[in-house]
Amino acid sequence: MANTVILNGDNRKFTLNENIKRYSLIDAGFVKTAKGNFMYDHPLYNESPYNAPTKLKMTINESLDHFTMVITDKNGLQKVNIFKNEQLKPTVELLNFILKDLEDREIISPA
Repeated sequence: MANTVILNGDNRKFTLNENIKRYSLIDAGFVKTAKGNFMYDHPLYNESPYNAPTKLKMTINESLDHFTMVITDKNGLQKVNIFKNEQLKPTVELLNFILKDLEDREIISPA
């Protein structure tokens, strides 16, 4: 059984979909690492992806039964809570769109 992940500041819980497929990960933009894990690093931006203040980072292990998901600053070093700032509402909307796409591709599921 896959683990459950909650994003910092969010009240929703996510787990890996039981129908997850490796080719779905590649189609969604995941990159296979040297250790065999699948990594997803997507900037959360309003106007330009080059000036994005935050990123959505996900890692799924090689056996597709464990994952991590976190929103970080643009350097990827510190966790960020985008849900507490009203000015980041467009960023939250973009995050929701990405998460919905990952649900539609049967990569993650609400827990």
